[in-house]
Formats: sequence, structure tokens, C-alpha cells
Amino acid sequence: MKTHYNPLKLYFLLLCFCCPLFCGEVLAQSTNVTARSTDSGTSKWSVNDGNQKSSLETNGKITVSEDEKSISSISPGGYLKIERTTFGNSRSLFITNKSGSLDYEYKEGGRTKPFEPDGRAWLSEMLPELLNTTTIAAESRVDRFYAKGGTKAVLGILPQLKGDHVKSGYLALLMKKNLSKADMVAVIDAVPSNLESDHFKLEVYKKIPATYFEDINQLTEVVSNLDSDHFKAQLLKPIYKTNVMNGQGEQALQLINLLDSDHFKADIAKSIPFDKMSDQDLRFVVDDVIRKFDSDHFKNDVLKSIVNAGNFTESRALIVISGVNSMDSDHFKADILKYVCGKQASERVKQQIREIAKTSIESSHFLGDVMRCAA
Repeated sequence: MKTHYNPLKLYFLLLCFCCPLFCGEVLAQSTNVTARSTDSGTSKWSVNDGNQKSSLETNGKITVSEDEKSISSISPGGYLKIERTTFGNSRSLFITNKSGSLDYEYKEGGRTKPFEPDGRAWLSEMLPELLNTTTIAAESRVDRFYAKGGTKAVLGILPQLKGDHVKSGYLALLMKKNLSKADMVAVIDAVPSNLESDHFKLEVYKKIPATYFEDINQLTEVVSNLDSDHFKAQLLKPIYKTNVMNGQGEQALQLINLLDSDHFKADIAKSIPFDKMSDQDLRFVVDDVIRKFDSDHFKNDVLKSIVNAGNFTESRALIVISGVNSMDSDHFKADILKYVCGKQASERVKQQIREIAKTSIESSHFLGDVMRCAA
């Protein structure tokens, strides 16, 4: 009987034999880690690298030893449960805090065994790996490294952590410390080189106090580190809402142009407290931000937000009216002109509406609607 070999499999085996580093890298990339938490404070992880499966469950605060090979303490009522199956062989360990001391229940193949010495040896062997692939004992680890060497020491362990979820968790714990501005800069600089996902980058950036972004250069750097317009918008909206950019209006507003999507540009712009904005900054919004939108729909949407924000004086109405010059659609031109006419109907405003309608609206239908409103 002939044996048939898959040439791709043979190629892979030869490559692994000749270059074990390549094989190791491929296998390492196949590791899958999932995590979930419950309202009761229980956290669960599942780790699968193809050769072995591990499941972990924790409750309470866990502290590891200095050498990170054993458990030092678990808060009252807490526990740590570890199960691992390797090539069909299973082991499990259940550690609880009973009356202030740790109690160990160790099993091999479902049968209870003494924790000493095999159970302890098994725990010391795999605990370093589990610490780096989950957030077990993350708080105590961050505290310990920070006490030894500050922010630099905590950032130093990021490369050995596996996955953006774990790394962002450590950075979030670090940012609970009373960090100096220099430390905060170090954290921001560490994000793009250690995290790949915009989702987890944003989780870290959202922990940064809004007042820190009064430095427009720092904010620009952070926004540039995100690829997705969706996440850029999620970062910028709460910052603009706090009005921390006071005095740097034009520079801050220019950040909106770092996005490509009109939808998200408009989403950010509508979060701006226009009623508190100076006429000069409002002019910049209309002339240099809204003008660069491709969609008349979103231009109209943001212009109406300005009208509805309040403090809609005659001078501000004239600024909004000028936004019609960047529109192509007669429908949207007429829509915003009629909207302004209904909110700020001074004679000067109505005169400007009539003049711009005559020179920019070609449709007799839409022109007639505007002229009747501004009569």
C-alpha cells in the first residue's frame, strides 16, 4: 500500500527541523487566551496552545511570592483554581483561604494527591507562565515592581506579558498610581510599541486625566497612535466636552482633520460646547473643519448643532450662513438657511440669507423656499 505525503506538511516539517526558531514562533502564535469576569468578582481564563489546555478561576486578591513560583496570600473568602490537560493527562489545584491560612487540594487524573512535593513543584513550574498570560495577581505584581523601580520597572515587564488584554490591564493598574508628568509620557510612549489593538490602546488612554491633554502636542501624539477613526472619536469626544482646550482652539480643532470619516468627524464636532466657543474659534470650525467634510449631510448636521447649542447671536448666525459656501447640494443649502432663519431672524441675518441664496442655489424650488422664509 502506498503512503501519500502532503507536500505542504513535508515542507513545514523540514522547515521546523532546519529552523526550530521558526517552528517555535508558529506554535507560539497559535496560543489562544479568553477571559471573562462576573459581577460577583470571579474571573475566569482559558488558555489553549494546541498541546495543552488550561483553565483558571479566581476570586479575591491574590499575591505571589517574590520569585513568582508560589502563592503568598489570598484574601479571605477568595480562591484560585487551576486545571490543566497536557496530551490527555490532567492535573488540578484548588487553593483557598481558610481561617487565614492557605489550603491546597491537588489532583492528578482526578485523584487527590498530597500537595507536597509534586503539587508544589507543578505550581512553581507553571505559575510564571500563567502570571504572564492572565491578570492573576496583576495588582500585587504592579505594586511590587513599582515599589522597586517605579514606572520604569513596571513598563519593563510589558514585553514578557502575552496579549493586549493583559498588557492594558497592567498599564491601567500602573496609572492608578500618582504618576508624574514624565511618568505619564513614558506610559504613552510605551503603548504603541506594546499594544496592537486600538481597542486596548484606547482603554489605556481613557485612564489619562483630561487635564493632561491641555498639552496639545501630547494629545496629537496619542490620536496619531490610533488607526481607527472610531477609536479616535471615542478618545476626543470626552476631551472636547470638558472644554480643556480653552485658549488653544484652532490647534485642538485641527485634530479633527486627522480623521478620514465624515461620520466620525461630525460625531466629534457635535460634542463641542459651541455656546462657550469664541466667535474666532467658531469661524475656524466652519471655515477649516466643516469645509473639509466631503458630505453635505454631515456639514449640515454640525451647522445645526452650532445653532442649537445656544448663545446664537447675530454674528454667530452670519458665521453659520457662510458655511453654505462649501456645500454642493441645493437641498442642504436651503435646509440650513431656513433653519438659521427660524432661529435668528434679525434683518441683517435675513438679508445675508437672501444674498447667499440668490448666488448659490440654482433650483427655483429651493430658492423660493428660502426667499419666503427670509422675506
